[in-house]
Amino acid sequence: MRRKSVFVTATFAGAILATGALAFGSGKDKVQELLSKYEKTGESQSCLMLSTVRDTDALDDYTLLVEASGGVVYLNELNGRCSGLGREGRYVRRSTTSQMCKGDIIRVINSFGTTLGSCSLGAFEKLSEIAEGETQPE
Repeated sequence: MRRKSVFVTATFAGAILATGALAFGSGKDKVQELLSKYEKTGESQSCLMLSTVRDTDALDDYTLLVEASGGVVYLNELNGRCSGLGREGRYVRRSTTSQMCKGDIIRVINSFGTTLGSCSLGAFEKLSEIAEGETQPE
């Protein structure tokens, strides 16, 4: 099962919440296994419009995978560790804008709503899916 995200704009509560269970498990090997299906394009964006974000997956305490409309996938390497993010997979982001931007603070929450840690988002680096049979360049 993939982590599912619910996006609420600032008008409705100002939060982004990611929940669910990652089918890939935890640990660096599992993160690398998932990321091995993609290659970095070198293109990055500082902000994404929330209306285009379809899903977010917390891969670990340092990394988010963001799926946008049209099947575009972005890697967000967080600025610092978000303690508990990989385990809990839930976070809240408050904003007065309709964008998710580099530098925005996210707070990890558990199922009781208790804050476990916080960090800021990095840039959104566009990924390209590697075709079957191809290998990722080293």
